[in-house]
Amino acid sequence: MALPKSDLIRNDWSTGPLLDGKVAVVLGASSGIGWCIAERFAAQGAQVVVAARRREELEKLASSIDGLAVPCDISRDEDVKALVAATLERHGRIDVAVNSAGLNLPARIRDTTPELLAQVAAVQFFGSYYFMRHMANAMAAGGGGSLVNVTSATAIMVPEGIAPYAGCKAGINFVTKIAAAEYGPEQVRVNALAPSFVPTAMNGFGGMKPVDGCRVEIDEDTPIASAFIEETALRRVTTVDECADVALFLASDLSSSITGQILPVDGGNHLGRLPTFGPRKRRGESPA
Repeated sequence: MALPKSDLIRNDWSTGPLLDGKVAVVLGASSGIGWCIAERFAAQGAQVVVAARRREELEKLASSIDGLAVPCDISRDEDVKALVAATLERHGRIDVAVNSAGLNLPARIRDTTPELLAQVAAVQFFGSYYFMRHMANAMAAGGGGSLVNVTSATAIMVPEGIAPYAGCKAGINFVTKIAAAEYGPEQVRVNALAPSFVPTAMNGFGGMKPVDGCRVEIDEDTPIASAFIEETALRRVTTVDECADVALFLASDLSSSITGQILPVDGGNHLGRLPTFGPRKRRGESPA
């Protein structure tokens, strides 16, 4: 039986901002992609709660977008639980939640220590798991919502030298799909966006000039930029603003039938390969 026309055309997107009246939590918002996402959500009408470990930068952002700053260490389950409680106390519900917290400590598998692996996994796997559990539970209790994990193209490709980071991100990509299946009946959508190299103020590579809390200018002739451009279908570097645009799409009702998806935001870099910096060992060659 055909659906009534009113059910097929539910919204006129020209009438207002995409997140008008929604409550959004952005964790990992003190710099980079998370900062830009929080700005974009606020500009699109959301009441935004920003969270991270760095209080000073967090409060600067919250002041600029009229949001609420909540210090939070994602590796601590009780901190994430407290973040949900603070948001519910202020706004009464959570409609959108984005996890952009990250920690990458590069190491080849042969050189990975238990301490390094535990430090990365505490943020990238266990923390992301805590975030999904607490945020999705709150959304389910409130009638639904959209949860977005910022993962990485390194979890889709096969990078060398960052197995702790890429492995944890790949694990969260898979848990994202499981969460989408488990929470779907309660109208909670769970997706991930997976950027490749995105220049931000926290990257620390040469040839980058900070513009603000999340954006930098980058010289395309720098080794890292030129390497990624060469391996990227669109022949350019992805920006924090492009990541924020995809997060906005996933957060909004424009993506109301999308869940359990991992969206590469990389200009097509996943169609090629991740650049390798430094000498590569031939198969069977002993490490130096």
